Amino acid sequence: ATGATLGIDVLVAQSGEVKVIVYNMLAEEVDKLVDQRLNPGGYHFSWDGHNRYGDMVGNGVYLVVIEQSSGNFIRKVIVLK
Repeated sequence: ATGATLGIDVLVAQSGEVKVIVYNMLAEEVDKLVDQRLNPGGYHFSWDGHNRYGDMVGNGVYLVVIEQSSGNFIRKVIVLK
């Protein structure tokens, strides 16, 4: 695969802890993109399809979960190589 990257835009409504975590369909954590306190505003993060060990993930469906004080948002991603 040619380093395709998934862009993830996050709008933070109020200051607080924000987490952006990628899970596989077994609900196992694949990669953690963000885990920090952020101020209100728009942020852009990206996931390059690798897991936390630097290995390329396999084909399949993944869930990008954005957790923040104003609520959680889940985005389904399909990886095809």
